Amino acid sequence: MWQEKDCFYIQLKRASEDLMRDYTEALAPSGITPVQHLILARIYKCQGASLREVAKSIGVDRSTLTRTIKPLLKAGFILNTKPKGTRNSRLMLTEQGERTFLLAHSLWNAQQDRIASRLGENGVNEFSSFLRRLTDK
Repeated sequence: MWQEKDCFYIQLKRASEDLMRDYTEALAPSGITPVQHLILARIYKCQGASLREVAKSIGVDRSTLTRTIKPLLKAGFILNTKPKGTRNSRLMLTEQGERTFLLAHSLWNAQQDRIASRLGENGVNEFSSFLRRLTDK
């Protein structure tokens, strides 16, 4: 019989919270959060991406993304433009946004390296495989 200490959800939640705290601390010098880093990364990769495209790529709905990017817009990291004759706005990084993203991305890479080092090569492959199996429905 299963016990609460064996609960997969609780174990994953605790690990997720620990990882989020570690990434938050690692990215703190850049002034942005891990989620904001994901948003800036997507916009950096695909300048002119729509809200819908960015939301889909990071796994949130459009309304959640709209709320999440407000501080990035206010800080001057993102421009939300709407090309003439179109319904959808397009997101672009400003120069300040690009500098912030590049700093955060270097910090993120260092954090990735630290975690990969703790897991080891086999652990990285097993962890990635495990997460893919959980999310394949």
